[in-house]
Amino acid sequence: MQPPQPYSFAYDSTDEFGTRLAQEESGDVNNNKVGSYSYTDAAGVFRTVKYVADGEGFRATIETNEPGTKSSNPADAPVVSSAVEGPHPVAVKTAPAVVKAVRPAAAVVDVLRPASVAVQAVQPAPLVVKALQPSPLTVQAVHAAPVAVHAVPSGPVIQAFQAAPVAYAVGYAPIAYTLGQVKKA
Repeated sequence: MQPPQPYSFAYDSTDEFGTRLAQEESGDVNNNKVGSYSYTDAAGVFRTVKYVADGEGFRATIETNEPGTKSSNPADAPVVSSAVEGPHPVAVKTAPAVVKAVRPAAAVVDVLRPASVAVQAVQPAPLVVKALQPSPLTVQAVHAAPVAVHAVPSGPVIQAFQAAPVAYAVGYAPIAYTLGQVKKA
């Protein structure tokens, strides 16, 4: 086993926001350590810990001005506070929350009937009327509350929607109407 080697190091760094971090430590051939580390923010709030580690154990002293700290000696680690004690917080009384039960609205179902198609021939030539169908409509419900859905598609289409459980019925009119005579092959 190698005997302890003397050493020392230190750094002091301030970032672009004004926060400063620093540490220094040294050790000797008897493996004794002496050092400190500190933090200071841009507003001047700081904490510095000074420590010694030797044959008698580890001992630390903390110096700070952090709001809410008081000088004390917990666990044989003295805290020396220079914090300015501000006004004590005032208790704020709040009214109790009022909760009311709400009944869900009734489900609304709209049924669209196909428009009547009137075709009138004004010339002897055959007349062809084509009705295009819209793409299928998908309805998804993500909660159990009643939902009213109103769909107004173009063309003669019947759609009915219900809220819970979600279901749908779709009816289509014929694709094409043809007036005139059927050609014989």
